[in-house]
Amino acid sequence: MAIPGGGISRVSHGLQTFTLLTRLRDNSLRLFQEQQRLASGKQLLSVSDDPIAATKIARLNQARQGQDQILTNLRHADKQLTAADAAVSDVADLLIQASRIASEQAGSLQSTDERASQAVVLDGIITQLQNLGNQQFEGLYLFGGRSVENSPLSSTLGRVAHVGDLGRRSTIVDTGFSQPFDVNVAEIFNLNENVTGGIANFNVQLAADTRISDINGVLNAGVRLGPIRVTQGGPPVTFDVDFTGADTVADLIARFNQAAANAGSSLTLGTNPTDASRLYVASAPGVTIDISDVGNGTTAADLGIRKTVGAGVDLVGDDVQPKATLTTRLTDLAVGGISLPSGIRITNGSLSATVTFAGATTVQDVLNTLNASNVGIRASINAAGDGIEIRNLIAGTPLVIGENGGADAATLGIKTVNNGTSLSNLNGLRGLHPVTGADFRITDANGISFDVDVSGAKTVGDVINAINAAAALAGTTVTATVSNAGAGIALSGPAGAGNLTVEKLNLSPVADELGILKTGSATLLEGDNVAQSYQSGIFSALYRLRDALIADNSSEITEAGSQINAVQRHVSSVAGQVGAASKAMRARLEQTENAVTATEVLLSDLEEVDFTEAVTRFQQAQTALQASLLAGSQTQNLSLLDFLR
Repeated sequence: MAIPGGGISRVSHGLQTFTLLTRLRDNSLRLFQEQQRLASGKQLLSVSDDPIAATKIARLNQARQGQDQILTNLRHADKQLTAADAAVSDVADLLIQASRIASEQAGSLQSTDERASQAVVLDGIITQLQNLGNQQFEGLYLFGGRSVENSPLSSTLGRVAHVGDLGRRSTIVDTGFSQPFDVNVAEIFNLNENVTGGIANFNVQLAADTRISDINGVLNAGVRLGPIRVTQGGPPVTFDVDFTGADTVADLIARFNQAAANAGSSLTLGTNPTDASRLYVASAPGVTIDISDVGNGTTAADLGIRKTVGAGVDLVGDDVQPKATLTTRLTDLAVGGISLPSGIRITNGSLSATVTFAGATTVQDVLNTLNASNVGIRASINAAGDGIEIRNLIAGTPLVIGENGGADAATLGIKTVNNGTSLSNLNGLRGLHPVTGADFRITDANGISFDVDVSGAKTVGDVINAINAAAALAGTTVTATVSNAGAGIALSGPAGAGNLTVEKLNLSPVADELGILKTGSATLLEGDNVAQSYQSGIFSALYRLRDALIADNSSEITEAGSQINAVQRHVSSVAGQVGAASKAMRARLEQTENAVTATEVLLSDLEEVDFTEAVTRFQQAQTALQASLLAGSQTQNLSLLDFLR
């Protein structure tokens, strides 16, 4: 009789071996990983160890790289501002010496020789200041603006001239945020504050290639592009035009006309035929036009066409004030363009040039011609984009820009004197000194006389208006204007038996200070140049003092001393600004360093191994492997029964 098995279970030798090998492989891998963590000091050996932590580490590493670059930027900016702060302090110290010389030499007890010797000292101060302005930092010019490889100050034209860049450099100090970290030599020394010209107020005309970004807009806020709505009456048609992304005036016109055609409208957009500074929508008989903005948009208003007009009336927009740019054609600077047939005359101290514009077709051509005259000037488009302005680059020399027999300087708006010129700029910054009552008398060629009182006048235009008003009251056609020479006043009058004459009244020096205390021809009295343009700032003030010392002129020494005192106040202000910028940069540097430390702590928590914990895990893995080996040796110790089974 057979004996039943009784449910005896059987584990095969192959299964035991497979299980043992799996356990040994897992324990060996665990031991190897713990060894790697201890050797590398890294918590994660692969992304699969902890995908979430690995993602955090990648983000933190990316942020850390950005912080490293920002930290480098801030350290460089901090060093640069520290160097600038020290240099500005040296400038202030040298100005104290110059001011002391002016104070000591302003009296009447100093000899000519003593003043001459102090003039030599001033030459040394000027040289030291020029060296400070050309100071280098890490191989680059500290105050060179954006042109850090070229010295900002030169003396090749006889005196110190500012030939550097007027811009400032910026650096990234935070994500998406940049900040200026330097100061240029013109800001420190207060150079090029005074400019000639810039008052032409060009009536720039729109062209097909005029960029939208070069249009000031009716509201002087640029053109904010978006959709507009056009409603046509008789027959009624309404359509929207989306100008978003348009780059040029041609784009505006094309989009409008295409939208009108798609809607079945006969309206067309273009520029005003009589004044292309305005847009123009051509209508048709019986057709009304209403253009509005969509929602809270301002595009139609910015373009000057948010209007409603009656049936058959063309819609003429408002002046959108296009800017003059380097590529603007001279034919687009005014209705009908401008012509420059005669040229201009430039005198800057001992340098002079007659500049003609033959072949010039763009504003860039005009600027290049002016800047190539080699008389120490820099011509550029003014900030408003409606005129050309001229800077005198040479310290202490009088700049005069006038006509060369025509009206080119007036056309370009670059005469040294204009109606807005302050009277304080006349006579080497001494201005006018009117008295109580009338200052001078003008008599025309027919013997008609009138008195002029300029008290209360602030500008050359005020003086001209006072003369013309007095002439009108006297019944003569004598007219005052800015002289063709460019830096004075000219009087014109009716022909007669005599000549135009000017005489002083009440011992007033005004007629002489205006350069008109003389007798002219019957119809013209051309005043002297009394309003030359001088570069402002440190060097002009020091040259003025030096020249006054050499000339032994006490009153001029006093005036120069006052000018130096004003410059000292400016330098003190700049020193405060540089110091504040340096302090702010250092504070930002400390904040960034703290942020870097915090990021490193987070990275350390995620990346680096806790060695106490890692050693414990290593010992556990080692013990587990040893146990597996021991258990394996026992389970693999076969007997006859194992084979029978």
